[in-house]
Amino acid sequence: MAFKKGVSGNPAGRPKQTQQQKDEREHFKRLLKSSTASALESIIAISQDRYNKDRFNACKFIIEKAYGANTAFLLDGTEDTSPIVIEVVPRRTEDDDDEWDEVMKASPDDDLEDYEWEE
Repeated sequence: MAFKKGVSGNPAGRPKQTQQQKDEREHFKRLLKSSTASALESIIAISQDRYNKDRFNACKFIIEKAYGANTAFLLDGTEDTSPIVIEVVPRRTEDDDDEWDEVMKASPDDDLEDYEWEE
């Protein structure tokens, strides 16, 4: 069956909401808005917890909400588009000053695969 030009496929339009449905929808929106700040704080806490398995997703969510899903517009063409190399180093604590100094003295060319990293 072909559609006729200029004729709506739903001539009656969207069904009207009852007053109860409108009230429920407004109540739902108020609940969402009231929990937005605490939800964002939770997402930020997850993004900063290096041991949380959802850290990447939390970071991605924050970036997409701040800049949109397509962040290519952030590049103005002058940036170096070569691959980014990320070096992961252990977090420093007060108890491991000697170990920290050893790791930080290693150059990127050194073979750190044999280094015993603590979990």
